[in-house]
Amino acid sequence: MARKTGELMGLARFAKSAAVAAVLSAVGASATLAATFDGIFSLSGSSFAEPGLVMQTSAQTGAMTFQLDTVGQSITLDLFDIWTNENRANGNNTQTDSLVADFTFASLGAGGAATGATTGHGGIIQYASLAWAGPVMLNFGNGGLLSIALNDANFAYGLFAFGRGQANGATVQATVTLLATPVPVPLPASGLALIAALGAGSIVARRRRAA
Repeated sequence: MARKTGELMGLARFAKSAAVAAVLSAVGASATLAATFDGIFSLSGSSFAEPGLVMQTSAQTGAMTFQLDTVGQSITLDLFDIWTNENRANGNNTQTDSLVADFTFASLGAGGAATGATTGHGGIIQYASLAWAGPVMLNFGNGGLLSIALNDANFAYGLFAFGRGQANGATVQATVTLLATPVPVPLPASGLALIAALGAGSIVARRRRAA
């Protein structure tokens, strides 16, 4: 009888420990962020056609892969080069046109767009400019948050004309910051019931040993 009671107690302790470990593992998994992010970007807008200062870019679509593990951590990536092949800031080349960068992270179920503006500047020294309205905020998971900020740029400097071609262009970078990680998902009622049942089994086993 003593041996049987001891076996019951051992099984109860093992089951309870396994259940607690499983619960903690599930909670930890929900709170832990996958270190690798995979996304894509695409460019659109009136900056690529007349009227206005026509822009050229090294890519209009591309992939983004990076790692972020802790809140507040950032990484900066080169996205694309931008330039113009136009001659001078005359006519409509000084009007403002739009440049939109769309971001999609399918694995996170998140996406958003950064809106920018391009224009040409005349005078003795002529140049083109690109300015973004602000960072993109991507919400994902259960409270996760990424910020993507693109850099402004002045480029294509030239004397009484634009400095044309990619060699006189600028590189647009994206600084990605992890602002928040997903919060732990509350334990389902079935999990709580399992722990309660195992705890009751452990109490019964102790009572049998005492008897």
